[in-house]
Amino acid sequence: MGVQGLWPLLEPAARPTKLESLRGRRLAIDASIWLHQFIKAIKDKEGNALPNSHILGFLRRICKLLYYGIKPVFVFDGQTPEIKRKTIVTFLTSLEHNSPAQVRQHLHSEITQFRQRQTREERYASEVNAEMVSDIQLLLRLFGIPFTTAPTEAEAECAQLSQQGLIDGIVTDDSDVFLFGGTQVFRHMFNQAKSVEYYLLADLGQEMAIDRTILIQLAYLLGSDYTDGIPGVGLVNALEILNEFRGPAALADFKTWWL
Repeated sequence: MGVQGLWPLLEPAARPTKLESLRGRRLAIDASIWLHQFIKAIKDKEGNALPNSHILGFLRRICKLLYYGIKPVFVFDGQTPEIKRKTIVTFLTSLEHNSPAQVRQHLHSEITQFRQRQTREERYASEVNAEMVSDIQLLLRLFGIPFTTAPTEAEAECAQLSQQGLIDGIVTDDSDVFLFGGTQVFRHMFNQAKSVEYYLLADLGQEMAIDRTILIQLAYLLGSDYTDGIPGVGLVNALEILNEFRGPAALADFKTWWL
């Protein structure tokens, strides 16, 4: 999840961090991602999700966090943001630069992608239901662990909590969190190792000359949960484009040059 191919680019800037050093840290966690993960991972022989698999999965991870003295703050998804859909501006732009036949082809492609996305979202919705969310929230209450429901995306709310200084970092494998404004990210928290990958946005700027603006531009070029990307543009091409066209108007300048 997140920006296509971004993690391999950022990995050289990761700080290996021992879990023991995180004692006392307040870390935000996207609870909705965990729910999907456990439903997919814990199944019976017929491939059906096991009853209470989400509770067992959360319980194990919560115990690990508390064992190391980490103070988790769980964030649940709210409504799906409209930004995940194509805007009317994109459609009007296609009318301006393409022939009627190309516009019809573009519309057909958009409708197909929308139906695929809708089917995928309906499948997720049928897997994770309100009862499961209530189960986990009850579990968190019993542990005395704080949680909240985001207005829209949980990842965005996690980043907002970070910007307000209410937490000390975000636990996620979703690179979109940097685009939302996350500055301290912990990845691979629940693998077999006793260390995690710790990413600081400041390190990305100092070591790789990558800031939030560039990450957002990469999302437009490569594709992410919010953007489709440009067909045929990979990580190397995207970096070359942003090296040639710099600044906040880089993509607009690239579009002008391309057209």
